[in-house]
Amino acid sequence: MEEQSGFFSENHNRLLSIATWAKILARVVLIVYLLWAVLLLFQNPAIFRSSDSIQVFFKDNFFDAFRLLVNVLATLLRGIIFYLFLKGLSLGLNMIVETDVNYRERQGG
Repeated sequence: MEEQSGFFSENHNRLLSIATWAKILARVVLIVYLLWAVLLLFQNPAIFRSSDSIQVFFKDNFFDAFRLLVNVLATLLRGIIFYLFLKGLSLGLNMIVETDVNYRERQGG
């Protein structure tokens, strides 16, 4: 049996550290993917040539506009999936630590 010097063991602290990093990284990943999706819009300068260019672009270049829209939505969806994965990882690790601590308290040590 491993010795505990405080309330949490060394393994608990490792898991909590990974959970904290996953939580922080989830926010960073979401922000990066949101910025990436916005930058995809600015990648095609044909959209911004005149004041009514957005309507002209979508009317004259339907397939390019559709491809651009699909790329932006795919990027947003990818970012949301990564965010949810990292957030779930963080919550899962926190639950594991909490469950183990509660189990040890009930066992008396």
